Amino acid sequence: MSTQVISYDSFQAVTFCLANDQKKEEYAIPIEQVREIRSVESITKIPNSKSYVKGIMNLRGQIIPIVDVKDKLGLSTSYDGTSSRQRILVADMSGSLAGLLVDEVDHVIRIQTKDVDEPPQNVLDSNYVKGIVKADKRLIVLLDIAEFLHDSASAVTDAMKGGQQ
Repeated sequence: MSTQVISYDSFQAVTFCLANDQKKEEYAIPIEQVREIRSVESITKIPNSKSYVKGIMNLRGQIIPIVDVKDKLGLSTSYDGTSSRQRILVADMSGSLAGLLVDEVDHVIRIQTKDVDEPPQNVLDSNYVKGIVKADKRLIVLLDIAEFLHDSASAVTDAMKGGQQ
């Protein structure tokens, strides 16, 4: 009698929602890039920063930039306040931390790589989209956090140096 082991190439991701004019859209980032999930606390604004850089915050003695994911992706919204459901995903990219401000964190899901499609190149103008996940009759946008944070980090650095944006 032989035992056959079937292994599927998969990964875990943290899913979150961005409210876009009364509609919630789902996004995800690989869980290994998320260090922690925090409530929105005191954010210090940075003068002359881009609109998507909400400011900086103190995370146990380390200053990290806070990037509004919805604003950075260019999603329009009629709501400009804060909600009790808003969270900050503290992302870790090669030891560099940044806070991602999102409207609501959903849960952790396992994604089969076969369920990830390439983003439509002729429609999307974003380098931040790694793929589109088909899960339970839903579409989830998988973000490329390395690209997302690389671009945002230079905006924060410029603002902290007093550069004009």
